Amino acid sequence: MGITPRERFFKAMNCEETDRPPVCGMTTTATVELMDHVGAWWPEAHHDGKQMAKIALGAYEFLGLESVRVPYCLTYEAEALGCRIDFGKRNSTPMVKTNPYKENFDVDLELMSPEEMLKIPRNQAIIEATETIIKDRKEDLPTLLGVTGPFTIAGHLVGTENLVLWTITEPDMAKKFSNYAGDYEKMWLEFVEGLGVDSIQMSEPTASWDMIPPEMFDEFALPNLKKVYAPLKKTMKVLHICGNMLPMLNNMIASGATACSLEEKTDPVEAVKLADKRAALVGNVGVVKPLLMGTPEEVKASAIRSANAGFNIISAGCGMSALIKQENVRAMVDAIVNYKK
Repeated sequence: MGITPRERFFKAMNCEETDRPPVCGMTTTATVELMDHVGAWWPEAHHDGKQMAKIALGAYEFLGLESVRVPYCLTYEAEALGCRIDFGKRNSTPMVKTNPYKENFDVDLELMSPEEMLKIPRNQAIIEATETIIKDRKEDLPTLLGVTGPFTIAGHLVGTENLVLWTITEPDMAKKFSNYAGDYEKMWLEFVEGLGVDSIQMSEPTASWDMIPPEMFDEFALPNLKKVYAPLKKTMKVLHICGNMLPMLNNMIASGATACSLEEKTDPVEAVKLADKRAALVGNVGVVKPLLMGTPEEVKASAIRSANAGFNIISAGCGMSALIKQENVRAMVDAIVNYKK
């Protein structure tokens, strides 16, 4: 018997030799065409575990992606901590609309209990979806659960501009909210560890090199990344940060992440050299060009470029637009399924 997608995923995440890289939906993967195919749609699926799982389980059959991932946004932790959310439409992801501590930041922050956390409706939907995808996957596919990084959650709470400015002008205030978000995320991941998913995929876009320099990353983002990863003994850890992260790839690896997920802005050859198997590399096929706006031939060329560079897992470089066509996702998959080293 040949290697299964899940076995290939584990080898790739451990930087071991494989017949070819896996092709995964590492960040948000739902498309309108996929939703139409399975008969479950946003925004309802953000609140309904059965619909959420139905979309995730259809990604392998319809798009060819060799993974099953829930949920589909970076807002559910922010909502749990008091932000108001616009849940978008069938073709758009939820967005944070209010920052509850933007004008009221000089307050005492009290963390909810684990019991309170598990009663939150969206958390319940994600738990139901996660249990369903583990139980109902027809193929031996890796299961992924998406979460948001503490520094990004803190930006949702106080406003990203405020948070980034405070790293310079009010460092104690920036740490106060980052630590609070980190405490909540750690509590969530302590529970997630028991669900049995193969990996969490954490998106931390506010900690990008476009936003803060490496020394600020180490002071304000890195301690909480280490803290929230601490409960994960069996669950693998993928850290995704947008932008050109080559100047901060060492900082990402220092978090303890099993793998670093990178956009197309990061040179794949230089990233592989710098990582030197200290962490697996995931990506870095462009989500706008070529996946959304390019041709299947351009998608194939981009996927092969990442594979030739030595990326361990091929994936979209960031969250996929819901408007990406099936033929372009299939082109990414086919290029790697037929890839010869």
